[in-house]
Amino acid sequence: MRPVLRNVKSVPLLATIRSRIIGKDILLRLLKITVAFFLLLLAGLSMLAEISSINTDSGASWHQHVAKTLFISLCVCSAYLLLRRPIDPVAEVYCPRCTALGEHAAAPEYGTSVSPMAWHLGGFLLSIFYSGGKQRRFRCRECGELFYSHTAVSRGYRLLFLLFVAIIVNYIWSDLSEVFGE
Repeated sequence: MRPVLRNVKSVPLLATIRSRIIGKDILLRLLKITVAFFLLLLAGLSMLAEISSINTDSGASWHQHVAKTLFISLCVCSAYLLLRRPIDPVAEVYCPRCTALGEHAAAPEYGTSVSPMAWHLGGFLLSIFYSGGKQRRFRCRECGELFYSHTAVSRGYRLLFLLFVAIIVNYIWSDLSEVFGE
């Protein structure tokens, strides 16, 4: 066992660096909580507006109701992803070959992080949700096998991607039904 040699002057520097990192973590956490609060507030107000429109406006099409419901779901899921506690994304990953659980090394992936098709169809948000929802590449700690697997975070982004695609499809469908329905 090698002794740890520290410079006496570096101890206050390390303490300063740690306190700045902790301060940035607290600031980032407060920002996430604030954004999640406003997303939940927006979802709640949208839900109240939807309930009142169901009771008063009988002429609204079901496309409008579906769009509002999908928007509310998107806001709630986004707020959940912001508020959930940080977890180890590799802890729940199984190797398909030897079934070892967790502590796998992330293997590098070479490719674009933004999908041009998702960018074209849904813009920046859809592209981010698509990229975040893809499976990650890992190297097993036991057998060394390379494999792809979803993490808890990628499953959440995949849900956001599917909700966003459902909003886009509903919008296109409602426009087509107005054109061909009249």
